[in-house]
Amino acid sequence: MKLGFSNNISFNRLNSKQWLKTGDTDRLYLFVDESGDTGLTSQESASKYFIINILACDSRGVNILEKHFSRYRYFRHADKELKKYRSSHQSQDLLDDLLINCLETNNVFCFSFCVDKEKYIGPYLNCINKELDDYDATKFRNFITKIALENVFLNIPVVKIIDNKFRSIEVIIDRYLENKEDEENFKKYLNGNYNLPTIQFINQLDSNYCSQLQIADVLGDIVKRKVFHNEVLNTKGIKIFVIDNPRSILEYKEKGPDTQLGTGTFSSISI
Repeated sequence: MKLGFSNNISFNRLNSKQWLKTGDTDRLYLFVDESGDTGLTSQESASKYFIINILACDSRGVNILEKHFSRYRYFRHADKELKKYRSSHQSQDLLDDLLINCLETNNVFCFSFCVDKEKYIGPYLNCINKELDDYDATKFRNFITKIALENVFLNIPVVKIIDNKFRSIEVIIDRYLENKEDEENFKKYLNGNYNLPTIQFINQLDSNYCSQLQIADVLGDIVKRKVFHNEVLNTKGIKIFVIDNPRSILEYKEKGPDTQLGTGTFSSISI
């Protein structure tokens, strides 16, 4: 992955007027999906990357996503999993365009957090100066998810209701935690983090039965192709970060209007 680096800190938060009016108590939904896998790069079957993809939306955003992609299913005769219908460039482009169109409603926001596992220098994976015994796939996934959520809340306003309390927040993840103990540990891990607001609801769902998780998977496919395969794609409205070094997160920025679509640089942000 060829990256350009800049020391300029650019951390544009989304305008609260684009989100919800003060006093609106609608729930904030965060749909979390992953691309790639948590395997060691020394394993032949493992991917070279790991990406956490997050759709942030209110109930209106949930309905917008459902409406747009239900129409896609109807006209393309698609059944449960949208990923099965990305084999042709035409279908792939249509799904990409649908997601970008949903972002223009200002009720849906997209975030992707990419790890190039060959360059990663954080904990729980094959780290620099670490032994293989430090590898823990579940802890690595949870750690990257935590960092991703922290940065989502730095980038969108969590509107407070009239009595100055946060409105309710629900995190929905694609089912990967294998037992109840792992699920409870994950919930404690997130809610014990002072960098996150209280998350009232953390749920696992099978993506077969959740369109929004499947759409988060569409997001991951777009970002994977752009960042790791250097495809020229429209990612307007998608905030993309690289966390190869958890202490120095990089944010992707498109170049000026006269440059080729899909090209850009990564600028460091403070955490």
